Amino acid sequence: MKKHLSSISICFAPVTVQSCTTFVLDNSGQPVYGKNYDWFHVPSFVIVNKRGVAKTAIPFSQEPDAKQISWTSKFGNVTFSTFGRELPFDGINEAGLFVSSMGLVGVKYPPPDLRPPIDPLQWVQYQLDNFSTVDEVIASDKNMRIRVPDFLHWEQDAGGLHYLVSDSKGNCASIELLGGGMVCHTGKNLPFKVLTNNTYDKSLSYLGRYKGYGGFLPISLSKLLINFALTPLQNSLSRFACAANRIQKFNSQTSGPVVDYAFNILSSVKQPKLSVVPTQWNAVYDSANKQIHFYSRNNDRIRSFNLSAFDFSCTTPVRVLDINADLSGDVTNSFVDYTKEIDLEMLKGAIVAPRGARKLPEATIEYLAAYPDTTVCTEK
Repeated sequence: MKKHLSSISICFAPVTVQSCTTFVLDNSGQPVYGKNYDWFHVPSFVIVNKRGVAKTAIPFSQEPDAKQISWTSKFGNVTFSTFGRELPFDGINEAGLFVSSMGLVGVKYPPPDLRPPIDPLQWVQYQLDNFSTVDEVIASDKNMRIRVPDFLHWEQDAGGLHYLVSDSKGNCASIELLGGGMVCHTGKNLPFKVLTNNTYDKSLSYLGRYKGYGGFLPISLSKLLINFALTPLQNSLSRFACAANRIQKFNSQTSGPVVDYAFNILSSVKQPKLSVVPTQWNAVYDSANKQIHFYSRNNDRIRSFNLSAFDFSCTTPVRVLDINADLSGDVTNSFVDYTKEIDLEMLKGAIVAPRGARKLPEATIEYLAAYPDTTVCTEK
């Protein structure tokens, strides 16, 4: 098949349209991750990705002579996707690394250089395949650069993706591509482990300014409630403030079950069903217990599965689960073998931009559905 495709991505709509929220709760040193995915209703699947799989990044037609980055996955991982295998929005690997992508207006991806390019969503898969720590994720910037998708050239100033990354030790980072380079917030520069659809700096300035006496002074609850009431839910600054406020109040001894608390935060910042882009799924990742819990717009019953229950050997079939399936409770045994038809279902239903709700071209769909066949199991 002719290599004529570049990449795809979706959370690059203007902030008032695309409105994901991600946060990290510190549960006595054991991180719990929460994510709302807000977009149009499209086919979506949870995908179990295997270790020991050799991969080469999707090539870019605009850079036919560019190097291609290749790797062999070191960690099994589970991802949430609307664009098929190898192009996830979020996920966690068996080492406890969590990566989540969200829309951000004003992204400036790096210009061409000697580093090989990689798609903004495949970057998520690369990190989950290869690393266990936030430091490793940040350091990987020297080995690759995220490349803006071909078909977004006409609106590349309008938006792109930024990321919230966390590991099993509780380290966390926001990662943004601004001015053509990577901008990271970690440690004391990340006082609230939350990310929505504004830059972290802008979100932080919304909460308050540094006073020099030990940290940021968040806005008062009363001011928060006033701002939240006057601003639509899709306003990312309001969602950031609401989630930051709730995270700050969490106490592992008195706040009740951490998974319930995380779902309550997600409920407080989710988009209504009748909004332009409602919340399609709400997911809570319990890293220490290796459990993922979620519910979706079309099925509000909580479903759960355990990472430890999966065979991550690449000698076994990749497994997938329809996010909107009519299920409840433990769904570990409801995963089915991946097929190309499942990829086609997602890709044919995918919406790549809010302006005219554009679909992928047929040639792009066929190419991306065939891409997983280029990956090779190295185990015997």
